[in-house]
Amino acid sequence: MTNTWNILAPIAVLFAFGALMIALFGARARRPGAAGELWRYYASTALIVAGVLLPAAVHPLLFSVMAVLLAWRCMVELGRTYLIRPPGLARVSFPLLALVAVWVGGAGYFIPLVVMALVLAIPVYATRHAPAGAAAWPAVILFPLLAAASLAHLIARPDGFAWIFLLYATVETQDSMAFLFGRLFGRRPVLPRLSPRKTTEGVIAGGLFGGALAAALAQGLLHRTLSQGLLLAALLVASGLAGDLFTSRLKRVAGIKDFPAVSVLHGGLLDIYDSTLFAAIPLALLLAGEGPS
Repeated sequence: MTNTWNILAPIAVLFAFGALMIALFGARARRPGAAGELWRYYASTALIVAGVLLPAAVHPLLFSVMAVLLAWRCMVELGRTYLIRPPGLARVSFPLLALVAVWVGGAGYFIPLVVMALVLAIPVYATRHAPAGAAAWPAVILFPLLAAASLAHLIARPDGFAWIFLLYATVETQDSMAFLFGRLFGRRPVLPRLSPRKTTEGVIAGGLFGGALAAALAQGLLHRTLSQGLLLAALLVASGLAGDLFTSRLKRVAGIKDFPAVSVLHGGLLDIYDSTLFAAIPLALLLAGEGPS
């Protein structure tokens, strides 16, 4: 079994590297005030990382509670985005649905999970038109519930913390390095209409750093082969980027900049954890196909 506290050390190394990059190159950033923005982002990122990794390190049950609360809040954010005012019974159903999803994922009943993955195709139209009324409910509940079930499945597996660490460290490194290198060196927007601040340089740097870390963690912590590590790295990097673009598209179609905020700097929890939530789904489905390990 993996020592959950020892494997937190790479996070400290990454934070030290990020601080060094800001200190060395922050003054050279093109935009005035960019260095100060980077330091604020750096400090808030520490809290964001702790919100996922510390509950997972302490106990799977505590992490499962966090997953319930996360799914609940994400459903609330999507409901507010689509201007849904649910009646009292519906408001109560949000945490109950999140609790059931986490139980299903943790118990390993993956026929429901696969069905939910297929049904997830229903709200895809939200990337073209902002849903309204009853048509918005699938878009509001399915993605958060499926993500919560996936997180619960990962933490319930043998070496569950190592799987959560692999998932989160990969997408957080990818996001952070894409942001950092994009601000410091970015020149060419990659998708200017969908995500104006995302640059080609940032996307490449994020993919390289995130992928390299994922491959190393898969081999060092989870004892996967090199080819398996590279496959996991490609899966997580691609799905993490897809999650970022998916939620960006939802916001653009809904005509908003950020989801209802829990942080002035980062926006809502869907803005903060979008890549993690999205990438958890294919990772959990892949591991479910492997069976218990």
